[in-house]
Amino acid sequence: MADNGQDARDDSGRHGPGAFIAAAILVGVGILFLLQNLGYAIPTNLWSLLLLIPAAFSLAGLWRKYQANGGRFGPGMGGSLVTALILIGLTVVFLFDVDINWGLFWPVLLIVIGVVVLLQSLARR
Repeated sequence: MADNGQDARDDSGRHGPGAFIAAAILVGVGILFLLQNLGYAIPTNLWSLLLLIPAAFSLAGLWRKYQANGGRFGPGMGGSLVTALILIGLTVVFLFDVDINWGLFWPVLLIVIGVVVLLQSLARR
């Protein structure tokens, strides 16, 4: 097989906004852990900030789809949006130790996810 000199991957060094956001979150989390290890009073639920990393990638994917669709919300974007909102919400709940009735939260969450899936399937018809 002949090699035409073009590699299948992009070596331009450019990354999407998700890479920047994830890197910024990692730097921020590292700073918070450093401050905590130096004796500053930092909330103990910092691990919840790690949930922001997949949320950032989900939002970056949503942004790419939004731009590809001409700046309009369209099919396939609802899942990314719901995923990001759930992860951001869980981060807030765990980080600030919000008292949640989990017996009510999870069923409502399942209903919301189901409604989003139904609306997406209806939009495709």
